[in-house]
Amino acid sequence: MLRVAPDAQAARRDEEAVRRVAEGVLAAAGVRAAAAAGPALVAAAFAVQTANLPNVTAGTDTATGEPLGPVGPAPHLARSVERALAARPRGADLRGGSRLVGWERAERAVLDDSRDRLAAAWPEMLTELRICVAQVALLEGRAIDGFTDFATHGAVYVNRARLGASPRGLPGPVRFAEALVHEGTHTRCNAAQLSSPFLTSAADGVDPVRTPLRADPRPLAGLFQQAVVLTRCTELYRRLLDAEHTTATPAEQTTATPAEHTTATPALAARRDRLSSDARQAIGTLRQHGESLTAHGLAVLGECDDLLRPIAV
Repeated sequence: MLRVAPDAQAARRDEEAVRRVAEGVLAAAGVRAAAAAGPALVAAAFAVQTANLPNVTAGTDTATGEPLGPVGPAPHLARSVERALAARPRGADLRGGSRLVGWERAERAVLDDSRDRLAAAWPEMLTELRICVAQVALLEGRAIDGFTDFATHGAVYVNRARLGASPRGLPGPVRFAEALVHEGTHTRCNAAQLSSPFLTSAADGVDPVRTPLRADPRPLAGLFQQAVVLTRCTELYRRLLDAEHTTATPAEQTTATPAEHTTATPALAARRDRLSSDARQAIGTLRQHGESLTAHGLAVLGECDDLLRPIAV
């Protein structure tokens, strides 16, 4: 069961359900995967289901072992990138491609900084992310900004460009914190809908709709996840703006001046307002198709409304 506000207990239950499904698929096929866990386990189950038996063994897992930790290129993760590229809409700019890369020391430092900011501004979200996201894979190339793939559930893929500051003044660690919340929320939705779907069977007959985050029309299921993602990301920026020393980690607070602390505030506010506007657009479109939502889906939309209400746009 999904809650828009982070819910560690519900997240653990849903992640355990995903693990049981993956293990059940492998057991039914007579495949032993005792050493596999997290994304590698799910990848092995996916390989069995698609009769891609040579890829059942996922290869070396190059993750650090910590939740929400950096992971290097691995065969099962590379196959997810291939699927993501193949799923790009016709006419999408694929120049530069998209490929997995290893983490440099400075990039790991930015990831640490992003997690520190989440711990300070929204510790409940960081706790949920640590339950849902086992690995953070780094992408290079312009074709894909970020994605999740249920075939490697527990891994999130983020473009390394998000580690750096934006032209509009968002610090790199803040941008990456948003990416973690964004992709981690997709991961959370994917697990929750296994046992408590958001949409009824009627949604299958609804034509794809325009969405805030994609140029190509998307199914209602994609729009639903966008609504939750956008709402949570809006809340992240609201909390960052409310936090004391918005753009400074504890280490930075000893060296940065008060002026430096507030340099990014206009960029944070602009990003919050854009996300909030997009979230309201997504929710409005979903309300027009209310008959296609389950009671669970409608309840989640209500929680989105409640979280957005204090934010005036």
